[in-house]
Amino acid sequence: LTALGYLSQETGTRRFQPTIRIALLGAWLIEDAGRTQNPSTMMRRLSAATGDMILLGTQQGMNAVYVKIEQATNPIRFHMKQGACRPLCTTAIGRALLSGKSDTEIGAIVRRANAEREAGDPLVSPTEVIEAVRQGRTQGYFLTKGMGTPGAVVIAMRLEGRSDHPPLAVGIGAPIDRIERELSHFVELLRKEVEQAAPRTAG
Repeated sequence: LTALGYLSQETGTRRFQPTIRIALLGAWLIEDAGRTQNPSTMMRRLSAATGDMILLGTQQGMNAVYVKIEQATNPIRFHMKQGACRPLCTTAIGRALLSGKSDTEIGAIVRRANAEREAGDPLVSPTEVIEAVRQGRTQGYFLTKGMGTPGAVVIAMRLEGRSDHPPLAVGIGAPIDRIERELSHFVELLRKEVEQAAPRTAG
C-alpha cells in the first residue's frame, strides 16, 4: 500500500498513515478535510477551461506523487500516468508542497533527497531549492520548465487544508509556448480555484 501511494510512513515514529489518495476514493473524506469543494470538481473545471493536463499532487517521501490527473484534450498535449512520482525538490507541484514548510525543513528534505538519489542523478542545491520556493511564495505560483518532459511546463499552487491532513497542490501542465503566451490567464484560473477551495471557517 505504501508503494502504491495509499500509505505513508512518518520518519520519526515509523508509523503508517493514510495518504490523500485514499481520500480520493471517497468524496466524504475530502469534504472532511475542510475544503469547500471536492478537488475533482475543481480539476474538471480547470480542464474544461484550458484543455491541458491538470495535476493533483501530494508528498510521498522525497517525491511528489500525482494522485489524480485530468488528461489534456488539446491537439498538442502531454500525458502523465496517475500515481506517477516526480522529485519533490525540482518540480512545480513539489515546490508548491514545500512552500508550507520552513527553510530548515526544506534544507533537510533536500539533503535527504541527495542522500537517497539514484546513481548518476545530479545533486540538488539546498540553497537553490529554498530560493525557488521563496520566489514562488512571493509571486503566488510555482513554475518549472522541462523538468520531467522536454518542452513541457507545469504551473502549480498549494491548496490550503486542515493541518492534520496531507497538503495538496494543483497544477496545469502544457507546452512551453502556450504557458508563456497565456501565463497570466492560467495563474488567474488557478488562483480563483484555489481560493474557492480554501478551508471553511467557523462563524
